[in-house]
Amino acid sequence: MRKTRLVPALLALAVAGPAAAGDESLEARIDAIVAPYVAAGDFMGVVAVQRGGADALISPYGFASLELGVPHRPDDIFMIGSVSKQFTAAAVLLLEEAGALSTSDAVGKHLPGFPHGDAITIEQLLTHTSGVADVYSLERFGASGGREGTFEEVIGDLGRMALTFSPGEGYAYSNGGYSVLAAVIEKAAGAEFGEVLRRRIFEPLGMSRTAHDAAGPAVEGRVSGYDPWGRRDLSPSIPVSPAFLAGSGSLWSSAGDLARWSTALHGGRLLRPASYRKLTHDYGHGYGFGVSVFRRFERDVIGHDGRVAGYASDVARYVEDETTIVILSNVQSVARDEIRRLVAAAALGEAYTIPAPGELLDLPPAPLEELIGVYSFGPAFEVSVSVADGRLLARANQGGYSELVAAGAGEWFSRMLYATVRFGRDEAGVVDRLIWGAGDGAPAGRKVR
Repeated sequence: MRKTRLVPALLALAVAGPAAAGDESLEARIDAIVAPYVAAGDFMGVVAVQRGGADALISPYGFASLELGVPHRPDDIFMIGSVSKQFTAAAVLLLEEAGALSTSDAVGKHLPGFPHGDAITIEQLLTHTSGVADVYSLERFGASGGREGTFEEVIGDLGRMALTFSPGEGYAYSNGGYSVLAAVIEKAAGAEFGEVLRRRIFEPLGMSRTAHDAAGPAVEGRVSGYDPWGRRDLSPSIPVSPAFLAGSGSLWSSAGDLARWSTALHGGRLLRPASYRKLTHDYGHGYGFGVSVFRRFERDVIGHDGRVAGYASDVARYVEDETTIVILSNVQSVARDEIRRLVAAAALGEAYTIPAPGELLDLPPAPLEELIGVYSFGPAFEVSVSVADGRLLARANQGGYSELVAAGAGEWFSRMLYATVRFGRDEAGVVDRLIWGAGDGAPAGRKVR
């Protein structure tokens, strides 16, 4: 597949005009944190820090459109991927408060005829303990690259897929479970999923720049999405159909709207106390209802990250500090993970060091064909490695491809996943495993074909 190469010089412009040396303002510290990632082509977007009742500090970096040379603005709108899940969960809880459903209900009560619906509860869908397959495992997704299908077809496919485990007896992060939740919301509310969110959440909270994606004309302020390609290039992304994303990752939003959402959600303006406790409770896997529940810098954090074709995002609420960090990027790269940690450290007064991005190399002369294959990391999780246009590509199950770029000493680097990959060999020197990550304890997948 041919990729569009974009001029790297455009990226250099994105870090022009750094803050003056010695300026210790938060804005200057964030500029210094973000600059290396922008220069490497791994981040363009908006970073926001909102504390207490103060207005959010919103800093834009890079370009909303590389082709047109349009720089980012503070109020730009991005796809937010799995950050969307907390809105789905909040909609379920609002419907429970209204008496339209209960989180203890069986799915079959609202979706009669859905396979296994009598054995799966709404709470299990919310907490990824239902066993419902992920949408990226669907044959329909793999066959079309996630571009063809209706929401009804996706729900039907999920129902026909075998459960990955018996409901309540395991944990596996599942976008498919949140697709089913979107269908439950529509049945319980008697309205389309996006309309339920608009009426019950977006309009009451004044979130005018947030919406469930739908076919139609372009919306002013929505930025173009890009995927990493090669050592420093970016390529326009190919969008995934909203049919596969409803409930799990279909929302567009701005940094200002997400800061407003966080303040309202955690400030008691949206949910009743009992509902909020349900949302933010750790059900045993560091996960609540549509949010991750964890500790960072010895602080309680409620948040979620997101990644979808062309975009990466993160929203984290540092509860005791009443501080929200929002990261929105129109580059699909998990460089976002490093940025969110460093920005939080700067905002909270913690020590941090900005790492220098690793040096990526030209492709080595060694043949790539010996690396091609399917590597199994466990039940229902395989990584396929292939070669196209002289480049090494990897994908998990039926998901999208991430390019692996040579990083020296037998290592490869995914700019999209911000992870190091190595290939192991048996005693005869034949490649027999894929090692994902650095260090001796990194997980390894056995080559199965």
